[in-house]
Amino acid sequence: MKKTKEIVGLPIISISDGIEVGKVKTVIINAEKGAIDYVVVDSGIQILSAKVIPTEYVLGIGEYALTIENEDAINDISKIPAAIDLLQKNIQVKGTKVLTKKGRLIGEIGDIYINEEDNCSIVGLEYIADITQKSIRIIPRDSIITFGKNLVVVKEDVESRLLDRAADLALDEDVDSEKKNFETSAIADIDGSVPAEDDIQPDAVADMMETKHREYLNGKVATKTIFDNDGNTLIEENTVIDDVIFEIAKSNGKVIELVMNNR
Repeated sequence: MKKTKEIVGLPIISISDGIEVGKVKTVIINAEKGAIDYVVVDSGIQILSAKVIPTEYVLGIGEYALTIENEDAINDISKIPAAIDLLQKNIQVKGTKVLTKKGRLIGEIGDIYINEEDNCSIVGLEYIADITQKSIRIIPRDSIITFGKNLVVVKEDVESRLLDRAADLALDEDVDSEKKNFETSAIADIDGSVPAEDDIQPDAVADMMETKHREYLNGKVATKTIFDNDGNTLIEENTVIDDVIFEIAKSNGKVIELVMNNR
C-alpha cells in the first residue's frame, strides 16, 4: 500500500534495459473506478503534451522506483482519449472537502492510499477534521460514496468508521452497491443536500463544468499561444481571456489547454 506522495517523484525504471526513463510527475484518477488509471511521466513539458503509463503496465512501485517492462509502456497522452477525458474531469481528491450523504461538511482530504497490487485502486483517504487535529485518521474505501471534483461524499456514519492506522485498511474489500461514483463539480444543492444520482444528468454536469471553467478563466492571461488542429493560431500568448476568447477555445476543443496555460 502506498500514498500518492510516495509515488510522485519516483524514478521510472525500464527493467529490460536497466535504465531510468523518467520520473513520476503526477497521477490521473478515475473517479468511477476509484483508482489511479495513469501515471504521468515528468518530461518538463505541458501535461497535455506529456507521456503517460497506464497503471496496468506498471510492474511494481517500490520505495526507490516505479518499474515497467520497457519503454513501450509509455504512450503520448494525446493518443489515449480515455486519459484525456480523465484529465479534463480533473479529479484531484487531495485537498477536497468531505461532505456526508445528508449534507454535513466535516473536514477535508489529505493524501490518498492505493493498493499498488490491485491496479492502483484507492483503498482509503487521509481525513483532516480541522487544523487542530493532532493525528491523521483514515476514511476506508467502503465509506466513500463519490469522488467528486470539489467534494468527496461519504456515508453519514463515517466518523464511527474512521481508522487510526493504514495497516487496518482492507485491500480486498468488495465495492458496496451504494458507491455510485458519478463525477460532478457541484454535487451539493444550495440547501446543502446531496442530489440523487438520477437527478444528475450528463448534460447538467457538462454545463456545470463549463461554467466553472469560464469563471476560473475570466480575466486571466494566456501564457502560451494556442493553435487549432490545423496549426492556425487561435489565441496568442498574453491574451486576456474574456467570454469571446473562451468561446473561441470552446468551439475548437481547447478549453482544457487554456485552463492548463494561464496566469
